[in-house]
Amino acid sequence: MEKSCRRKGKRTKLYYCHPYSAYERGSNENMNRMIRWFFPKGTNFDEVTGKDIQRAEDWINSYPRRVLGWRSADTAMRECLAQAG
Repeated sequence: MEKSCRRKGKRTKLYYCHPYSAYERGSNENMNRMIRWFFPKGTNFDEVTGKDIQRAEDWINSYPRRVLGWRSADTAMRECLAQAG
């Protein structure tokens, strides 16, 4: 996955985490915690509506993140797309 098929050299870096080592995946664990605010453990997703999921997505994507310079994921993505196009 690190090698590029179109040019020489690596295209990205991969990092592997050890199982049961939450401290190695901080952003992932924080995101899981946010999702659990909306859908606690044991939630029956057969009963969850698309509107409920959309509400959770909108809230999570508008939440400011330190790793993004206190911008939301939505804002960062819009800025990235504006620069690309």
